Amino acid sequence: MARPRRTVLEYRSYELPADFPLMVLTGDRWHISPIPGKHLHFHNCLEIGICHTSGGTMIFDRQQVHFSAGDVTCIARNVPHTTWSDPGKGSLWSYLFLDPEALLGRAPLGKNAGLPDTGRFLSDCHLLLTQKKAPWAGTLVNQIIEEMTRCAPGYQICVKGLCAALLMHLLRAYGQEENEGSYDPYIQVLAPALDYIHEHYMQEFPQDTLASVCHLSPTHFRRLFREQTGTSPLDFLHQTRILKSCELLRSSEHSVTTIAGMVGYNSMTSYNRHFSKAMGCTPTAWRKTAGDHPRPSLLTFTGWTEAEVIEPQEEDK
Repeated sequence: MARPRRTVLEYRSYELPADFPLMVLTGDRWHISPIPGKHLHFHNCLEIGICHTSGGTMIFDRQQVHFSAGDVTCIARNVPHTTWSDPGKGSLWSYLFLDPEALLGRAPLGKNAGLPDTGRFLSDCHLLLTQKKAPWAGTLVNQIIEEMTRCAPGYQICVKGLCAALLMHLLRAYGQEENEGSYDPYIQVLAPALDYIHEHYMQEFPQDTLASVCHLSPTHFRRLFREQTGTSPLDFLHQTRILKSCELLRSSEHSVTTIAGMVGYNSMTSYNRHFSKAMGCTPTAWRKTAGDHPRPSLLTFTGWTEAEVIEPQEEDK
């Protein structure tokens, strides 16, 4: 009997600005296709999206939900998902990608009375907030987008305040659905390994450690990791290290050699080789041109670079 085919996941990795780890994707080009995607995907950071026009369907693993204009989604870094618009439509979206703990610090997002665990929220949250039930969501997201787009004096302080308010509201919504028993947390078998890499990428550790935190045998873990992500655990680790080193190259005055050690490379030869493979140039060359980048780059193992651009329908214009 043939083995059932596993769902293939795409890993989309965003290099957030080190000094202000929040990226906004907005404008007329972010229309979602009405054709369902072939793969689910997941990110290396928190995704918050707002639908501006039309409607469609979103999949969180086994859950299928319908969205409409004005709805807001909040998807944690380890939750596979995909989105498509209603037939004949091209829903227009804007997205926030952020690292809340790096943006606001761990203290504001620490343990708060009556709120769920922040670590769990940032790892498995997947919320669809309708405009009718959560009007605050669209208001706050749109305000953040406007501030980030205009960049008026003091905008970063304003954005931090808005993000703190938004995240507190999201934690409340996440906790309410848990308490009501309507929230079915996505339990991805590889999530513990992804979290471990996120926290310990700068350290040396055997791959068997990743298998152990997932309660899998090393052989089964490596096979499952490649089947679901299209890459090996070791390549995923190098990808994470290179992204972190990009943040340091852009925002600090540390030497390239020091940065290599800070992200886990004891050999400059190894660091240069992996950096060139991911970024297409050496760390030194990348640092010299980093300031010329109009926006942070997007790295991926599968070639995804931007939302599919389609012509908007008449009613969407």
